[in-house]
Amino acid sequence: MSHSAKKTTGNDEGPAPSLPPEATAAPKIPAYERLLNLEQSLDHLPIGVTVYDADFRLLTWNSTAVEILGAPPGLLRNNMPVTDLIAHLVTMGFYGVVNSTELVDQRRRQLSEGDLTRENQVNDGRILELRGSPTPAGGYVYISQDVTAQRRAETATKELAAIVASSESSILSLSTDGIIVSWNPGAEKLYGYTAEEAIGQPFRLLTGDSAQAENQDSVWQRALRGEQPAQTIGQRTHKDGHIFSLSLRMSPIFGDDGTVGGVSGVAHDITEQLRIERALAEQRDQLQLLNGQQNRLFSIIAHDLRTPFNSLLGFSEILNQNAATLNPAEISEYAKIMHGSALQANSLLETLLEWSRLQMGGLKSVPRPFDVMIAMEKAAEFNKAGAANKEITIDRPEQALSTALADPQMVDTVLRNFLANAIKFTKTGGVDSMGRCNIR
Repeated sequence: MSHSAKKTTGNDEGPAPSLPPEATAAPKIPAYERLLNLEQSLDHLPIGVTVYDADFRLLTWNSTAVEILGAPPGLLRNNMPVTDLIAHLVTMGFYGVVNSTELVDQRRRQLSEGDLTRENQVNDGRILELRGSPTPAGGYVYISQDVTAQRRAETATKELAAIVASSESSILSLSTDGIIVSWNPGAEKLYGYTAEEAIGQPFRLLTGDSAQAENQDSVWQRALRGEQPAQTIGQRTHKDGHIFSLSLRMSPIFGDDGTVGGVSGVAHDITEQLRIERALAEQRDQLQLLNGQQNRLFSIIAHDLRTPFNSLLGFSEILNQNAATLNPAEISEYAKIMHGSALQANSLLETLLEWSRLQMGGLKSVPRPFDVMIAMEKAAEFNKAGAANKEITIDRPEQALSTALADPQMVDTVLRNFLANAIKFTKTGGVDSMGRCNIR
């Protein structure tokens, strides 16, 4: 390809003359000014910077390095051997109780071997991180940084993580939109889901029906509003389908700006605890029932035993006061009545004991057919002495009544009490008619 020359006329301006390179290049900054700008920039860094030559002599440093090292004014100087700096810091106790010569040798060896990164805990408790790198000129640049707060936070985080991981309680955290963010082994044990199955899922995963979901959502909403954690009792559904009871407390997680950035939840399985509480409540109710039955038993004993003992006391008093004037037939009659009263008292005690065992579950009612007339005869015989004391006649029907299906001992007790009360509230010389009793 050939190129023809462009023809020009007198009016042509021709190509613009090119400027010399000096006219277009940026003005050069003197080296000392660049160094000054660099040093000023270094002084504004939040980390300490020290620069050494190949012989480990100090070339430059920033004010943060002086502050971190705690060096007195004027200690750092140009061409200062690093061994002098280390020796001075050892004298100040910066590294605790160490041998200055041994420490200097150790540092020089570490530098020569390229081990340029390390951490030191100094005598005031601070933790300093030192990072070194070689320079193109064969020297070294050291970056020093106080990482005490960071290391303590890391340690606290690890300790907290260990506590959470070893806790028997279920501990989890949720995002503000209800997604599970963290999940400890306690949560896996409580709900049955592994961390891989639970993290990233909506926390509705932990509920089996709408009632459980409503209980959980109400606690979560309170935490989202920043309210203080409140304990709630509810039910949840395990992964395998069984329902358990739990105690749940959800707390807001506040961000640096004070807003709620998430929710943490701590839960315990209280199924067994509630079962024990219900059992204790049932036992308490049973004891109250037994106490009531015991009181009723004492009341019946006091009532039913009064009749035969009144008879014993009355006739024994007659014998005691009139034995000398009574004839043998009268004494025999009184003795017979007293003996009958004693038999009645003994029979009553046995019946009451059986009744108490029935009330306390030690004896069961056994209904069977029996002749009601015989039961009425026994009740009349039992109350014979009491009726005689008040000169009361007990009128009984002559014909046999129908057979009843009931527990005979219980019926005997009812009839005895019924007739005893009738005698008690009948005037002296009256008549109690058992024939008018409606026995069913």
